[in-house]
Amino acid sequence: MRILLIWSLVSALLFGLAEFGEPVDDMFRAIRNKARDHDATGQIAVVGIDSRAQQQIGDWPWSAQRYANMIDRLSQAGARRVFFDFPINVAANDPQLPQLADAMASMNGHVYIAANFAPEAADNSGEQLLPPAALRAVAGLVNTNIRTNGFNVAWHMPYSNKVGNQDIPSIASAISGVTGKPGEAFPIDYAVRLKSLPYVSAGEVLDNRASLDQLRGRDVIIGTNATGIGNRYAVPGQGPSASVFVTALAAETLLDGAPVTYGWWVPFLVAFLTSALLMRVSRTQLVLGMIATLPVCAVGLPLLLESLGRYADIMPALVLMLGAMGHHAWKLHRQTFDERGMVNEVSGQPNLNALRAAGLDSQDGLIAARIHNYAEAATALPSAAEKELVDQIIMRLTLGNGGCKVYQGDEGIFMWLMPAAGINNVGDQLAGLSAIFRSPANVSGRLIDLNIAFGVDADPGRTIQSRMSSALLACQEAQNAGEHWRVYDPTKLEATEWRVSMLGELDAAIDNGEVWVAFQPKLDLLSGEICGAEALVRWTHPEKGPINPEEFITAAERHDRIEKLTDHVLNRAVQVAAKLNSNGQRFDMAVNLSPRLIGHANLKPMVIQTLRRHGLPAERLILEITETAAMSSADAAMQELKDLRSLGLQLSIDDYGTGFSTLDYLKRCPATELKIDRSFVKMLVTSRSDRIMVNSTIELAHSLGEEVVAEGVEDSETLQLLAQMGCDKAQGYLIGRPMPYEALIDYLASYSPAKAA
Repeated sequence: MRILLIWSLVSALLFGLAEFGEPVDDMFRAIRNKARDHDATGQIAVVGIDSRAQQQIGDWPWSAQRYANMIDRLSQAGARRVFFDFPINVAANDPQLPQLADAMASMNGHVYIAANFAPEAADNSGEQLLPPAALRAVAGLVNTNIRTNGFNVAWHMPYSNKVGNQDIPSIASAISGVTGKPGEAFPIDYAVRLKSLPYVSAGEVLDNRASLDQLRGRDVIIGTNATGIGNRYAVPGQGPSASVFVTALAAETLLDGAPVTYGWWVPFLVAFLTSALLMRVSRTQLVLGMIATLPVCAVGLPLLLESLGRYADIMPALVLMLGAMGHHAWKLHRQTFDERGMVNEVSGQPNLNALRAAGLDSQDGLIAARIHNYAEAATALPSAAEKELVDQIIMRLTLGNGGCKVYQGDEGIFMWLMPAAGINNVGDQLAGLSAIFRSPANVSGRLIDLNIAFGVDADPGRTIQSRMSSALLACQEAQNAGEHWRVYDPTKLEATEWRVSMLGELDAAIDNGEVWVAFQPKLDLLSGEICGAEALVRWTHPEKGPINPEEFITAAERHDRIEKLTDHVLNRAVQVAAKLNSNGQRFDMAVNLSPRLIGHANLKPMVIQTLRRHGLPAERLILEITETAAMSSADAAMQELKDLRSLGLQLSIDDYGTGFSTLDYLKRCPATELKIDRSFVKMLVTSRSDRIMVNSTIELAHSLGEEVVAEGVEDSETLQLLAQMGCDKAQGYLIGRPMPYEALIDYLASYSPAKAA
């Protein structure tokens, strides 16, 4: 789970450097603002050019005379200073411009007008929007450019901006007197309630009958506040508002002093140090206490800091802390889980997982004991008594093994580590243990005989898991041999490894040509000609040499890997048969069919596609199935044989005589041929009973319209007897051994019927 911690650190850095966490930080800040909302100071009032004012006076923008009248009225009302939140678009040759300039001059430099750049951006690269020179001479300049995020929220306000070569302060900076570097921004305190700002409509200001006492002594910001005119921004937690209110809130922020911004690095470093401390903590209570501080750090501490005018981005720190705490919580969970996984749930004794941990680097000998009738004994006892049975077994083992710690596995398996110094005397120890276990165990008033055997692995050079398997294997061998104990023989390891890896290598061997097909000729006893061959699979391993076919074929059948092997042999056999039949002569090819493939959905399509691929007539292909497999075939499998026979190919019952075929079965089976097993053919000359059996088989097959093939013919006398009995075909070393395709071609070219005689 360290990967979780690494990803947390990377994610936290990305949140900080790429500002991925800014939207979430803003959301948390809006929530905290709600928690500490408060009224404005009252030092700032807003005059809004709103819908009411436009109804009274006309659509905005207004003339210079209107602005002059507003300034005069605000001066009469005792306004401290007047700030325009929008550029006053008055032409230099406007005849009303002098009147506006006089009104501004009358306030003795307490009127501030906007000097901006367009488009609104983070610098002054755009067009400069400066008021006429006549107004600049009598009024101060303020900048009203604001940057917003993708949600149209202005979270920060600049202290000032460069317009041309001049550093122009923002309205907030001008009102508060708090300054900063050009372009430097401060966070706006949106906890100030907008409704607490004194507000007057511009229509009231221009109405001579209206009272403006609420503006006396206050700084006044004039801005647009009607739908469709001016800029509007989203104020977190308070809805969309005109830019003049954002400006007023920014000014209210600076009236409490310049905010201190820590960014994201300071909380991140604090979180990093906290996480590093957390990695060293082992006591669960302290960890839980630190986890409990997370909401305090996420909400309480930032809330306190912001109330003191200090701001920080906490998301990168939170991501890091959450990841670190998640890592440690998972670590504690795994530790608890592993501890539970080290104990047998029924008995409470240490299990084999505990042995794996204890014996990781051990040089001691490993002893395995197995109660072979444990399941039977446990089943005969009440469920609550199994623990008592295990306790008695472990007590006896501990008594006889010199006090070594015993580990319990499933199904009556127990193991312990024996000091290397005593491994030479292990026979005496295990003999003593065997004697102890001859006495039945008394469990809940019942006498239970325990059939135990021991296995020993004395090789510390292998992994504990491998040694446990070896000891259990030796234990099983002792049980099978009727012995009390046996030491594992390391020389068997290579053979075991080969059996395990053989199937994995078989597929690759087929693809790279190590697995090939040999062909053993068949003799037609009537004509004396070679009438066909049987395809036999062979595997020549580059290191081990020839592999026994029975070994890898049996393994492939047992593990459902026979289909690919059969497909390979069938394809090669049909390919060779097609070549040999291309000159018009008859040459049959027999291929052994695994019992596992009878009834398999892919068998029939495989045969059809192979015949079509090489253009071999179906009647030239013989599929051989063993007598035992044929007899055990269910109705569905029997139908599969009939379907194959319907393709026109031949079916042969191989190893006939080794099973117990009935006449009824032979009548139902769609075979075209019987192959008499070599065990009967071998004794044909010397055994009268075998001659009777072979002769009766030939007669039976002929009565059913089937041909007979005798396999295992190794001498001419046997061949002559078979011919006299009317056997149709023969196969064996006398006629030809299994050979590669090239040797088969040479054999057929040099063969003459005289050889058979």
